[in-house]
Parts: sequence; structure tokens; C-alpha cells
Amino acid sequence: MQLLRQADSAGAGMTRARARKPRPSQAELARSEECARRVVDVAPMVVRELRKLMRTHRLEGMSVPQFRAMALLYHSPNATLSAVADHLGCSLPAASRMIDGLVARGMIARHECTDDRRQISLALTPRGAGAFRTSRDYTRRQLKEMLSATPQRQQQMIIAGMNVLAGIFGSKAEQFESASKKL
Repeated sequence: MQLLRQADSAGAGMTRARARKPRPSQAELARSEECARRVVDVAPMVVRELRKLMRTHRLEGMSVPQFRAMALLYHSPNATLSAVADHLGCSLPAASRMIDGLVARGMIARHECTDDRRQISLALTPRGAGAFRTSRDYTRRQLKEMLSATPQRQQQMIIAGMNVLAGIFGSKAEQFESASKKL
């Protein structure tokens, strides 16, 4: 019995030891701080340029929030109105009015949720998906032109950095998407 208690306590100690992460060094903390600062400083510039490019090639009369709603639905088909409102940072009534306009233009279709008939899911129509893809493809071509002057080594560094960011933030985006479908 004594041996079992010793084995149990030794195993518990090993579990606790494995669970503890070593404290980062001052150099690692400084590097993390610099990395966070650069992401916070540079990401808005990149997003601003992407939005500008997408605005130049969206459908006539479509607002940026409407386009952002379509982007959400392109990547998260059958999202709820609540998910759209959360994504845009607006109220449910404001999101509903905006979606009404896109439904009237044939860009988005409303469907009853299969899980809860009180909920409405939203999806792009073929016309809406085509409009989104056209704008996205135009933006990619324009961005390709902008990046073509960048040396190949730096382009590889950009790709590697984007892959790291996708790994860090991609799972958070997937969690948001799955949570928004449950709303």
C-alpha cells in the first residue's frame, strides 16, 4: 500500500512538472513584445490597403459593411444574423436592415435554420458568391502587382509570417465561426 501511495504521488508530481512551462527569459519577452507591436502597427496598414483595393472593384452601390457581410457568408455559409451583426460590430436591427437590402438585390438568401426554426441562416446566392469572388480575385491581382517588386527572399518571409499568423489566429477564427453558427 505504501508503494502505491508513493507511486501515485510521484505520478502526480510528474504531471504537475509537465504542466509547468518554463518562464520566458527577458530576451524572449522583449522579442514577443516587439512581435506584438509590429503586428498591431502593420496589420491595420495592410487591412486598409486591402479594403481600398476591394472597394475599387465591388458592385456599384454596395457599402463596405455590406461587402464585409458577404465576405463572412462566403467563408461561413449559413451564418446567423447575430453572427453578421457581431462581425460588423452593429446592432441586430441594423444588420437586419442591411441584409434586407442584399436580399432585395439577389446577393443573399435567407433560410430557416435546420437546428432551430426560430433562427434564420444566411447564405450567398450564386450571384452574391460570384460578385464576392470577382472582387477578391481583382484584389489578389492588384496585390500581386504590388508585391512583384519585392525580392523573392522577402516574399518567402512574408509567406512564412502569414502561415505563422494563420496558425495563431486561424483557430480563433474557426472557433468564432463555429460559435456564430450556434447562435
